[in-house]
Amino acid sequence: MKHLTILFWGVMSLLFGTDLYANSGDKVSHIGHWGDDEVGLPCFHYTGTLPAVGLKPDGQKAKIPEDPWFLLGNYQMTLFTHVSGRYELITGQRAWGRMNQGKEVNTGENASVVKVLDNEGAVQETIRLVGIGSEAADVKVCQRTFGCGFAQYIYTLPNLRIERTLSVAPSCAIDGGVPVFLLDVRIRNTGKEVLKLKYEESVLAHYVPVQFQRQNDCPLNYRNEYVADRKSRVVKADVKANAADPLLIPSPQSMSMYDAYPPSLFIKLVSEGDVSYGSDGKLEALSSITLKKNEEKVVTMAIGFTFDKEIAAIDTMVQELVAAQGCAKASEGAFSTQWLKVLPSFKQEKDEALRREMRWHAYNLEAMATYSSFYKETKIPQGTIYDYYWGQHASARDNFQHALPLIYYNPSLAKSVLRYMAKRTTSWGEIRLVEYGNGYAENMVYNTSDQQLFFFMLLSEYLRVTEDYAFLDEAIEFFPYGNGGSGTMLDCVKQCFFYLKNNVGVGAHGLVRLLNSDWNDNVFVAKQAPYNTVINSGESHMNTTMAISILGNLIPLLEAYGEGSSDENRKVMVDNIVTSMRLYRTAVYDAFMADLGDRTYSRWMYFNGEPIGSQNMFLEPQSYMLQIQELPVERKKALYEEMQKRVYANEKLGARQQQDPEFSAPGLENGSRENGGFWYSLNGPAIVGISTFDKDEAWRLFRQMTFDNYAKQFPQYWTSYWSASDNIESSLMAEEEGLPDQSFDYAVIPVYCAHPHAWILYCYYRLNE
Repeated sequence: MKHLTILFWGVMSLLFGTDLYANSGDKVSHIGHWGDDEVGLPCFHYTGTLPAVGLKPDGQKAKIPEDPWFLLGNYQMTLFTHVSGRYELITGQRAWGRMNQGKEVNTGENASVVKVLDNEGAVQETIRLVGIGSEAADVKVCQRTFGCGFAQYIYTLPNLRIERTLSVAPSCAIDGGVPVFLLDVRIRNTGKEVLKLKYEESVLAHYVPVQFQRQNDCPLNYRNEYVADRKSRVVKADVKANAADPLLIPSPQSMSMYDAYPPSLFIKLVSEGDVSYGSDGKLEALSSITLKKNEEKVVTMAIGFTFDKEIAAIDTMVQELVAAQGCAKASEGAFSTQWLKVLPSFKQEKDEALRREMRWHAYNLEAMATYSSFYKETKIPQGTIYDYYWGQHASARDNFQHALPLIYYNPSLAKSVLRYMAKRTTSWGEIRLVEYGNGYAENMVYNTSDQQLFFFMLLSEYLRVTEDYAFLDEAIEFFPYGNGGSGTMLDCVKQCFFYLKNNVGVGAHGLVRLLNSDWNDNVFVAKQAPYNTVINSGESHMNTTMAISILGNLIPLLEAYGEGSSDENRKVMVDNIVTSMRLYRTAVYDAFMADLGDRTYSRWMYFNGEPIGSQNMFLEPQSYMLQIQELPVERKKALYEEMQKRVYANEKLGARQQQDPEFSAPGLENGSRENGGFWYSLNGPAIVGISTFDKDEAWRLFRQMTFDNYAKQFPQYWTSYWSASDNIESSLMAEEEGLPDQSFDYAVIPVYCAHPHAWILYCYYRLNE
């Protein structure tokens, strides 16, 4: 029967021109399926309709965008390519800004048109290749494939076959990469008569800082100055900023909340043709084509942005990019061989689907990584709402987590992330939470208590895996970068620990204080309480279990560094740090164990003098309690058994954040976000903890957390296939399970988030040790 079922759907696929299989198994998907490109890298074939619709179990439409998007990018550029052929060209080296902002938030505006001419040159037919209502939206006409560094649209039209491919080259150095994509358009005459055509490609030059896309209160005004150099076939829009307040436009190198120096948008036509700009702000590339029967011609151009506004600089950049193409076959992305060299191969993995997914995660972390021209380092943003919707590099704890898998296959990038965040750290050990504008970093309304712990987590893993102890001797400039003093990475460790120990401190129970939030900023709506009381008295069990487990890892690594140093002063400094850390850790451990008593699982916090989580399990502290080195295996097993009953039961992806949500606030529903949702950033640490006493069970939970399982469980939502939000509605949200939060704006841009890519990949490497 199984083979008959497969045969039936295979016939249906041929009849309707649609690939019907999900990414693995026998489940049928109306969205698409995974495959490999011609060099063996993963790609997704989108076979669904547009507009994309996902129906909830009650038949209502889910709140997910109607035009799904995929990510192309390198350290210098973020490019979202939509299934409809629309794209969003985003810069992040200075402020987050969309170079071709459309009329709606989170949209870009571009067009691709083929005009069929008669013998006198009059337009007989106009074919739109881009947009929801275009030929790209018709699954019977357009084959859409999205891979590592490329997006491809193949149109089968009467008398015409058009292949439109966008390709982005990877970055091969921390400050490397080109903020440009190549667009190759192959047009073949499949009819019997000679065809005369005009091909027109355009992009709207409309720069909008992402932090201001939702409202019209940007204190800077931006205008374009256009240049069309027909000799070089370059058309560009130089973006100029002005403001009534001259202090809002400092020098280009200055830290600023707002960016007065965005890059220039350009098109360079590489093949024959002409360029122009219109009064509507569009940059255009135009090509006239005559095709004989079975003849094919190629239109090639480069589209991107540059901070070097000279035409000669654009020419040189594009010439080097064109020369760097590594693939001769038209069906591949232009830079597939370069991506093949950059990404890990996972050759040892026998499971084909798992190997493909791990390469996909590694690709997306590379594509999301963003270079800062201010800090001169590269880090991986959180994405989704923070970066791509609010225009903020937030938050520090996320940036540390995203670098965890890099230590195994791209340690230079992991090291850059550590340096980046050290440069956002003051000389007294405070790590600035949020960055926006040009390098401007602050804590906004937050006085968080856990940033130093996430720094120590990444640092300890970096040292453990790479044994690069010399990294601790590297010089670093503290925040405000360039004016905040300097020291070594070891000095940064010392000051961050001092901040944790003395500024964060401990509360009445000896547990690490909460201040106004730890990882879970739901504390703001958890309970009404006098703020001045809470910020001084609250204690976090998550912070406490993190401090115990993470310092338990870091201390012996620092000792090994000190023992290997030939500098006696350095040895004394390390010994002092280690002694202080050990005294602090012992005190916190004793306080935690006393608070735990004979309980099986940890509470959540002390809030306004009250214990919370005594009867209702919260996942946050349990994930790190499982990693406490001294905790007996039997107690870990008992804890996990309790977790299975309380937070794993009935869940399809992993443990939910909370057993029985007990708090409410506008838009915060039971089973959603920090009120009982599923989080990769909580389940990843839980898997690491479980692996310390049951590797097989950790592997089972790991597979449950993969995208492969996610798409099998929720095949009706496109948000379950190639990326995900930071959190997903749990089984407690019966009609919305598997979706990103359906309230507020979280469903506006539900992907890409680095959390799932980083934690799945890190757990894979960790479990394979």
